[in-house]
Amino acid sequence: MQKYKLVDVTVEGAEIIRSWPSEEENFLKANAVDPETANRIRTEPAFQFPPLQEHFRQALNAKIKAEVMYLAGPIFPSGRPVKAVVRLRTFDIPSTARRVFVDSQAKIQADIDIVDKATGNLILRYPGRLETRKLIGGLATGIAVAFEGPDLGYSMITDYLSAYRNWLLHN
Repeated sequence: MQKYKLVDVTVEGAEIIRSWPSEEENFLKANAVDPETANRIRTEPAFQFPPLQEHFRQALNAKIKAEVMYLAGPIFPSGRPVKAVVRLRTFDIPSTARRVFVDSQAKIQADIDIVDKATGNLILRYPGRLETRKLIGGLATGIAVAFEGPDLGYSMITDYLSAYRNWLLHN
């Protein structure tokens, strides 16, 4: 890895996001959306709202690119330019309603390839593991949401990419 330099990150797979409550709220604050649509955005899968998916894509690109460059960039210090291709396979932060009634598991999974920037040849493949985080659900969800950090999705991305960094260091 010492003979490569990480110069770029590509993120794929934002369309698989079912829900991401904090980014849904950011989208609603930034866009004029009627109350009925806002309620649907909070309760229905995100893939039903293309503008929301684009918002997710932008948020993911910014967060994942910054984290990969910060965490993995120093591992690839110099030499031949490479890029990381992050393929999101699962990303789901359940809404409050889903946590109360159906699903209280936050999930993330991504495959990460390091490819030669010039040729596109694969250098290293990380078959990402599914990471889940059990959230407090049921009737206690409202209280739990009040005490959780500002964005569970961002903290899961950081934790996932930190595990990737550790994998790089040990392989």
